[in-house]
Amino acid sequence: MQADVISERRLRPTGEVQEKEIRGKKFKVGTSICLELQDKIAKVISKHMDAFTWSSVDMPGINPDFLCHRLTMDEKVRPVVHRRIKFNKERSLIIRKET
Repeated sequence: MQADVISERRLRPTGEVQEKEIRGKKFKVGTSICLELQDKIAKVISKHMDAFTWSSVDMPGINPDFLCHRLTMDEKVRPVVHRRIKFNKERSLIIRKET
């Protein structure tokens, strides 16, 4: 069965954002965050610039086809909510510890 990609849907920010730039790399920060916290976020990003992937070029050896993930869904099909799986108390505690 061939699935058609209907359209690419992306999450959008709920509030206003401000674009900042550090050493030529741009990122966005919500304006609802206080200026002090915005500065802290910028400092962390500046300190760890090499840990962030700014584009697929920054990830040598990884196939770009692997990076692109899309859920192809038919808009005519109604979503189904699966029932919740219940675990015994012992397993629930283990799951809670691990997560």
